[in-house]
Formats: sequence, C-alpha cells, structure tokens
Amino acid sequence: MSAGLTTSDGMFTVRQSAWHGLGTVFDDYPKRAEAQAIAHPWDVAEAPLYRKVTIPAPEGTDLDPIEKFEIIEGWRQNIRNDDESTLGVVAETYTNVTNNEIWDIAEAIEKSGSDVMFETAGSLNGGRQVWVLIRLEEPILVTGDPRGETIPYFALQNSHDGSGAFRGQATTTRIVCQNTARMADMDAQARGTEFTFRHSKNVGERIEQAKEALAGWRESIANWQAQSEKLISQKIAPLASAEFLDRFIPMPPVNIISERVRANVERDRKLWMESFQGITGEGLQDTSYGLVQASIEFLNWHRRANNEETRFRRTFLTRDALVSRAVELANDAAKFSF
Repeated sequence: MSAGLTTSDGMFTVRQSAWHGLGTVFDDYPKRAEAQAIAHPWDVAEAPLYRKVTIPAPEGTDLDPIEKFEIIEGWRQNIRNDDESTLGVVAETYTNVTNNEIWDIAEAIEKSGSDVMFETAGSLNGGRQVWVLIRLEEPILVTGDPRGETIPYFALQNSHDGSGAFRGQATTTRIVCQNTARMADMDAQARGTEFTFRHSKNVGERIEQAKEALAGWRESIANWQAQSEKLISQKIAPLASAEFLDRFIPMPPVNIISERVRANVERDRKLWMESFQGITGEGLQDTSYGLVQASIEFLNWHRRANNEETRFRRTFLTRDALVSRAVELANDAAKFSF
C-alpha cells in the first residue's frame, strides 16, 4: 500500500502524475462518466452485522453445542457494492453519502455552463475514504497575503468507515494520496473555507440544500476573502500582540488561581507565541491577520485534548467559537494600536 492506495483503490490525475506514480493520467480534463468510472466504479451499500452465538448442549446429553449467527441490533456494515468488502461498522443512525451523490455535488459547484474540470479523484484504504477534486474556473487570491497563494481547487472528501464527516473545501492542495488529503483538511480549516455535514439522519436533505447553496458558494468565499483582506490591512503596534494574548488566553484573578492553572496558562501562552513568531506568523506579525493565524494554529494543534478523537473532531469536523473570538480581539487590537 502506497500513500493509502491499495490494489482495490482507483484514482486519476490530469496531465501531471502523482508523486507516487500510481493511477491513470489523462491528457486533458475528462468527462464525469469517464472520470467516475476510474475513480469510483463502485458505491457504498449497507448490510446487516452478525455475531456468532454458541448455545451449549443440554446438561446430561451427548449433543454438540449449537452455533448460530444473529443480527447485532443498532449496528450495521458499510460495504462496497462490487466485492462486498467491509468498509466500516456504523450505527444504524448513520446516514451514508454515496459516491454518486458526491459527483452530483461536484457538478453543482461550477454552474457556468461549461464542463467541470475534474482535476483528481479516487479512494483510499480500500474505499474507506473517497475524494473528488475540481479545478476552479476562477481561482481565489487574498490581496496582501505575503504567501501570495491562490486557491485553485475545491475538494469533496468523505468517509465510508464512520471516521469523519462529509466535507467540502476550497484549498490550495492537489489531493493525490492520504497525506495530501489530510493537508487539504488542514489548509481549508485554517483558511475558514470548509463546510461539513455529519452523517446524521437528515444529511440527505442537507445535501440537497448544499447543491443549491454551492451554486453560490463563492459568496461565502468572498466574505472570507474580504475578512482576511481586512485583517491583513489592519496594522498593529509592536506590543499589541502581548495585549491580544492577555485577552485571548486570560490569567484568572490571583486570589483564586492555583499554581497548576497558572502553569497551564503560561504554557499555552508560550505555545501561542511560538506560532506567532514562527513560520505561521512570518511576514504577518504587524497585522491583525497574523494574530488570527497564530490563534488558529494554537487552537488546532497545541491546545490540550482529552484524546485523539476529540482533537480530530475539534480540528477537522467542528467550528470553534474561539476562532471567532480571535477575530474579534484581532480587530480590537488594530483599533487601539494607532
């Protein structure tokens, strides 16, 4: 297995092959039918989940124990409909987003009348994770971002094993493997250009709404772009970062604070400052945008989590109200700096 790709996974790229050399390379952007036939020639299906039960023979007899299989209530399997291999065990309340639905949504994103440019698509880990990546007809650029990066892609990622939500992401990352899929998660989450749908009972209705909403998804990206450009344009005084940090990670009153809490606050402030003064804040340290970017990195990667599942959900699947708080404080920092 290379980069999450097994012998039962398919994928394609356009013009440029993946770094691992696997998959089909198209000379030009394929039509949906051709692309889907290579990346996802199967779909997710549902099957009962059984367990083996042994019934002992009656005492005083020479009969053998009886073995039988019974359905496990409340749970089921997600399987591939081509080879019936198990993708994951999920609760009965879990509602699937099919591969075909993902391709429908991909087509709904660009409604300019021209063909959708399918850049890459495929599956990972035997179909447990799937993605479709399209190239945007109008790439997005945040004016003033010292990284000078455009956002050329929109990714749709989904999990059939119950490990994550269905998500759409405006991203700079060209997905071709497991690592780049994770990078797209991180990139879109940090930029605020991701939406997620949990696999709840009303996910079908929400996806229908998404198809309509995604026709105008650039409006939400435009809002994000405007906010980012405003934050980048707002200069802050040299000591504003320290004042921001005091408010973002506050120290409780001295008369009620324990030494353990004090140490935790000091540790977290140190971690935030490392992000602000490191690569994340490079070229941005005199702007409100730099304060927000350092806060996002701290919240996603440095803040303590009870376990890895908590960290994964907090980082990739849920919106964090503290990010909004960071934006609010960053705006305040600019107001009072000059």
